[in-house]
Amino acid sequence: MRKITDLNFEDLKEVALKRATSKTYFAILLIILSLVAAVAITGKANRSVEMWSPKTNLVEGDLLSQENLEIVRVFLPDNLHIYLRASQKIGEMVAVRKIYAGELIPTTSAANYFKGTSSKGVPLEISRNDLPNDLLPGQRVDIYSLPTENLNAAKTQPTELVLTELSVESIDSKSREMGGAIGIVLKIPEPDVLKLLACLNSSRIVVVRSAL
Repeated sequence: MRKITDLNFEDLKEVALKRATSKTYFAILLIILSLVAAVAITGKANRSVEMWSPKTNLVEGDLLSQENLEIVRVFLPDNLHIYLRASQKIGEMVAVRKIYAGELIPTTSAANYFKGTSSKGVPLEISRNDLPNDLLPGQRVDIYSLPTENLNAAKTQPTELVLTELSVESIDSKSREMGGAIGIVLKIPEPDVLKLLACLNSSRIVVVRSAL
């Protein structure tokens, strides 16, 4: 009886040691995996870079500055050169297309000059039937002038394409909801501002979205 008890005790002891050893190996493995993960995370953090990102939506012609930009840290293993880094001086750079808040700024979306000439934000009131109902800031539009009835005019003026490829800076959403005329602001090259304003008194202005 004593031998069986001794044998059972030895067997139990051996099983306990094996289990303890397995748990020890498992614990060591978990520690190693944790260390590897920590090293990997630290390595990625060390390779993250500081980039420029807009605080708000930017449209074509907007000047890039520390007022409308912020610095964000991102991990970019590839294609780092195609975005504006925080170490790059933005100086007199302007947006050449719409850039959404929170996204990185592609180098092709900003330039040290505005193509063509400087632009002005021109406010206009357009009949709700004379512009696309789903028009959004940042989209491009063409401006047409349609002749209005003028009893004093000897000859009716033809419909004319006044300006093309203008950027929509903003739209008054409240006026859109209330009905009637809708207030919009267009970025217009400075030399063309007078041309457009001259059409307002004698023509009906129609805003047409350019091809997307």
